[in-house]
Amino acid sequence: MTVHGQEPGCPSLHISPHCPGWASTFDQDAWGHWAELTIGSVSQRLRYIAAGVFDMGSPASEPGRRQDEVLRTVGIEQPFWLADTACSQAFWQVVTGQQPSRFRGDDLPVEQVSWDAVNVRFLSELNRRVPGLNAMLPTEAQWEYACRAGTDTVYHWGDGPVAPELAHHATRQPRQTVPVRSFEPNTWGLYQMHGNVMEWCAQSGRSEDRVVRGGSWSGHARTLRSACRLERNRSSARNDLGFRLAVPVL
Repeated sequence: MTVHGQEPGCPSLHISPHCPGWASTFDQDAWGHWAELTIGSVSQRLRYIAAGVFDMGSPASEPGRRQDEVLRTVGIEQPFWLADTACSQAFWQVVTGQQPSRFRGDDLPVEQVSWDAVNVRFLSELNRRVPGLNAMLPTEAQWEYACRAGTDTVYHWGDGPVAPELAHHATRQPRQTVPVRSFEPNTWGLYQMHGNVMEWCAQSGRSEDRVVRGGSWSGHARTLRSACRLERNRSSARNDLGFRLAVPVL
């Protein structure tokens, strides 16, 4: 597995963040700094993602590659916080009071939530309840940068096949979502960037479409690749589609 170094003049990946004002708990572990956002009795851990540069997209030789995965060097100029898991049903419910998911369980990812619902029902209410939070969906570049966690391989663990113990996708049981911490995280402490539920990103696609990343329990292994980008209508609410929240460093 190849890990990128920093280019000259780029920010260090080891700059220590300050405790954000919205955090109920703030600490550091083997994966880096983290902060917890608590609403009621439910907490969501977010990981500090430092600024840096990476190669976004895929080389022409990558199996399963799509034409829109243009390989280029991208700079992440500002650090940000990213949820260490997809939004759970418990966290969605404590913020919105609703339970839209087909597969029920507090520690399962929320699904059947459209891009519009995430922004209008969840993020707007979360930001209202936590002034100064400014929670949002990650950009595509932020998402892929965090997914890769310094690697340039097909998946964050390497180029090999998606074994059952690595991620949840179409050839693995059960044929539904699994808990948001079911597999080992990547080296930045982020769980299931590959598989389980596709995740909405901030970017627009064609017309009313929005970009989704990460693949899902119903998708083939090729759709779990770090570079793979798909599009869904912004009003689409599917049982294999969720999200994770991002928060800027102010």
